[in-house]
Amino acid sequence: MTESKEDIKKSLRYSIIDGCAWSVMFGFGENYLAPFAIFLKASNTLIGLLASVPQLIGAVAQIISVDILDRVGKRKSLIMRPVIVQMLTWLPMFLLPFFWPSQGPLLLIICAIIYVIAGNFAAPAWNSLMGDLVDPDKRGDYFGYRNRITSIFTFGSILLGGFVLHLWKPVNLWMGYGIIFGVALLARGVSAYYLNRMIEPAYVVTAKDRFSLWDFLRRSPKSNFARFVFYIAFINLAVLISGPFFTVYMFRSLHFSYAQFTIAAATTILTQVLTMRYWGRLGDRFGNKKILTITGWLVPVVPVLWLFSANFYWIILCQVAAGFTWGGFSLASSNYIFDAVSPPKRARCVAYFTLFNSVGMFLGALLGAWVSGYVSNTLLIFGWHIQLVSSLEVLFLLSGLLRLAISAVFLPLIREVRETEPIPTWKLVFQITQIPPIFGSIFEIFTGVGKKEK
Repeated sequence: MTESKEDIKKSLRYSIIDGCAWSVMFGFGENYLAPFAIFLKASNTLIGLLASVPQLIGAVAQIISVDILDRVGKRKSLIMRPVIVQMLTWLPMFLLPFFWPSQGPLLLIICAIIYVIAGNFAAPAWNSLMGDLVDPDKRGDYFGYRNRITSIFTFGSILLGGFVLHLWKPVNLWMGYGIIFGVALLARGVSAYYLNRMIEPAYVVTAKDRFSLWDFLRRSPKSNFARFVFYIAFINLAVLISGPFFTVYMFRSLHFSYAQFTIAAATTILTQVLTMRYWGRLGDRFGNKKILTITGWLVPVVPVLWLFSANFYWIILCQVAAGFTWGGFSLASSNYIFDAVSPPKRARCVAYFTLFNSVGMFLGALLGAWVSGYVSNTLLIFGWHIQLVSSLEVLFLLSGLLRLAISAVFLPLIREVRETEPIPTWKLVFQITQIPPIFGSIFEIFTGVGKKEK
């Protein structure tokens, strides 16, 4: 790499700004697609399809993108053009259901497919580029810091987006969605500007670095990376059994207002803000596999917590648990890819990783939508009749049990791929349960104590 350290530092700063702008797009736009579908009177099945079909088709776009990347060898062109397309998708996403309201949910899904295809088409090249720019020894720290900053923007955007919808609901809710989707469009434009300012190291790939999907499957029984990919894919299958329906549950079963939904969604992001860099540093020090293992055992607990109460404040605590757990799990899993794959193979491996995950998400959402049409809101356990708030709570329980089984099978099969500081798992668990990033950060915000020591 012939680029100067200063050029690399600038590009990494631009990447943080790009991430912040993307987070604004997500907070104002993507986060409110499911509520928009509910506003358009979409059925549970269509909401499940909205969460899964775009991801599945988008994953195929990643495979195509990698083949093009290997031929042209230019990453920024494969990033910029799809990003512009994704930015412009927000116009028909909002307008088409307005002109054809009877087909609104279906038109929303079609636009979401184009939106996700564009984002996925850029993803392998972006991951490859960032893998070359970030120092491997500081990867967890950098991405932890980047994710923490971008999560702040996501948090603020979700709050402001919900505030806009809350204000416009008594007047014209459609106009409220137009405002937040317009902000999402502008934010992606800012993201594109800073992406374009980043440097692009030479992309070098040889014939031995190319391997087909069949090659990946054929080697999978002996491949540690393949076991990791299958684990995340099956976890996402289990997650999507219930994932698309938490929004439905909050609006249709608990009758949340837009303000309550916004607070619940933002709570998860705020928790990630306070914990993300902490997770990154633990991953750098003790290995991403350690973090993946600990959070992998916590992931099954998250949906089950929703069964204990329908109280708004309990739901907020559930969202805190979700933010804490998923913050560590998602960061460790994304950084594990960088650890496990050599740079020339990274774009292709990310594409295959995304493909299997998207298949899992698609199947999970379809299964969840199908089951939701048959289950009742009464459980019979050992002769006890348990009355549920909603039949959707059965999906939460099913998802949690399946996540537990998947983690029990796969986690022992995945190994750490780089040298790390050894630590017994129980000791790391004890260290994590002190939760200094949450209570410590809150203490510092209100007292200022601890800032000088840092």
